[in-house]
Amino acid sequence: MVLLLGGTTEAKQVAAFLEKAGCSYIYSTRTQVDFEGKGKYCFGGLNGAQMEVLCMNEGVKMIVDACHPFAKELHQTVASVNLNIPLIRYQRAIPIRITHPLIEYVEDYEEVLLKLEQRKFASLLALSGVQSIPLLKKYWAKHKTWFRILDRNHSKELASKYNFPEEFLIYGMPQEIKEELALFWKLKPDVILTKESGLNGKSDTKIAAAIECNIQIMVLKIPMLPVGLQVMNDLEQLQQAISGV
Repeated sequence: MVLLLGGTTEAKQVAAFLEKAGCSYIYSTRTQVDFEGKGKYCFGGLNGAQMEVLCMNEGVKMIVDACHPFAKELHQTVASVNLNIPLIRYQRAIPIRITHPLIEYVEDYEEVLLKLEQRKFASLLALSGVQSIPLLKKYWAKHKTWFRILDRNHSKELASKYNFPEEFLIYGMPQEIKEELALFWKLKPDVILTKESGLNGKSDTKIAAAIECNIQIMVLKIPMLPVGLQVMNDLEQLQQAISGV
């Protein structure tokens, strides 16, 4: 039995792989999603102790963390599990960082706020997700800011909870550069904020569109993973790990 922590494209790939390999698994997400796989599904946040209890009760022999790269708290929770079982971090490959005068890589939201203030940017298009709204309130409370979020009830409820003005919300997750270009040209923000989320997160597309529109873009670096997780980027590596359990 494998505990697969999901909610991403990578997690769906792992689920399909496990099914093909005839391996039983539990698919766990923090919030409820439509899950059509053959594994057992559960949702809700888990702390380290709860995760250990779940693993012991279900006979879990391996944990695969395939959550979003920025789910820092969850990565730390997985790393804290003390059951003498493999703790795998399965993640998308991250493109090589680009050197360009319009691109700046930043460590965290504190650095983002500092640079927004220092450079006196008057407007921001944040492609950093609904959960970044409260982290950037110091800026958007005083300056024009748009947030693009997923078009689903949970995201809309969070935005409302954070008291962000609905008229500055943009919904959806464009897949093509032409869609990004249309949005960037329409809004013409002073600066764009996105996350270093890899190919599936379309960070390369957002960066390319910003450059074409001659707009400054700040890219949040993927957080460092905690010690204790074995990182894998392809299913062949995962196959070898599973065969050894």
